[in-house]
Amino acid sequence: MILTYRCINCGYLYNPTCGDSSQSIGPDTLFKELPKSWKCPRCGAPREKFEKMRP
Repeated sequence: MILTYRCINCGYLYNPTCGDSSQSIGPDTLFKELPKSWKCPRCGAPREKFEKMRP
């Protein structure tokens, strides 16, 4: 099961299957594998502002 994470500031959903091309994060990169410097591509919130979505 692949977990998505939601930014509590703006609602952006990080989907590990897609990654984040805006920050050179390739597909199949799990949230826990994101660099500590990664930020929400929509609002710039840090990783700590994301919550795990229930499946």
